Amino acid sequence: MKRYELVPELREWDAHNGGEESPEGWVSCMGTFSLAAAYASLFWPQFVEVRGMVFREGVTASDVDSWLTNTNHEAKIVEATINHLHILDIQHPGIWSEATETQLQFLGRTLRASWAAKLELDFPGRKFAVEFIEGSSENLREYQVLFYENHESRSV
Repeated sequence: MKRYELVPELREWDAHNGGEESPEGWVSCMGTFSLAAAYASLFWPQFVEVRGMVFREGVTASDVDSWLTNTNHEAKIVEATINHLHILDIQHPGIWSEATETQLQFLGRTLRASWAAKLELDFPGRKFAVEFIEGSSENLREYQVLFYENHESRSV
């Protein structure tokens, strides 16, 4: 782990405390149980099935119906669109400028792996594509994770 690249605050923390602290030790001093629960729900989400498609919890039939109408009933497009998450959106826009490519890559790869594992666990026998789209230093907003069920040209 690139500890100081992923958690730059550790460098100052370590200097102040006279030793090397793990990210887990640092967060045990700086975090809250509310933050831990919220991040856990992001990295290990609940999924719902709507109109035969799978989404992160919170999606309604009216959300899906609107997208179905706008995409000529293409399930893959609807799922990928609704299920995408820009990595920057994990935090408030006021601190987006503090994000680094290393952090966004780490978070995106971790989200991709955890969502893939959770989808496989929750929907055995169904195949999902979980993608991490890398951005660039010029446009960190491009970093995103998305998923959709693998179907051969399926419409709903």
